[in-house]
Amino acid sequence: MTPAPDGRSLIPTGSGVIDAEHGAILDLLSVMTAGGPVGLAELTALRHEVAEHFATETAEMAVLTADRRERHEHAHRSYLAGIDALLDTAGRGDPVTVDDANRLMLWFIVHSNTADTELVEAARRAGDEPPMISMDDWLDGLDEADRDALRS
Repeated sequence: MTPAPDGRSLIPTGSGVIDAEHGAILDLLSVMTAGGPVGLAELTALRHEVAEHFATETAEMAVLTADRRERHEHAHRSYLAGIDALLDTAGRGDPVTVDDANRLMLWFIVHSNTADTELVEAARRAGDEPPMISMDDWLDGLDEADRDALRS
């Protein structure tokens, strides 16, 4: 597991790409929740990283049912809207608090540990269909094994 502040952690999804992107986002959120000022630069970097990550996930979502895919995409849109609201706040010169950053962190961890883990598992199941082999290939395989057994 990737540790997060205050003992929270990310469960590896099993996708190297998604897990690496989760780690990069977690790094940004960790800086934001460390107690220093949360400024426009940090929020802009987070928004960019999250948007790219969500695009990665969208490509994987074809394996989900239409209803589940829509719920996952809705969650992404809502999270981005939350970041955009904080960007507006920071852009006006109003403070963005560590509590705001903690809420972003908490949502991200829960979403990653649930919806994203489910997404990767669904993609894995969809790609794990047993290979189809011809009867001739199967019989040839048996013949080779039988020949090997006879030689022993």
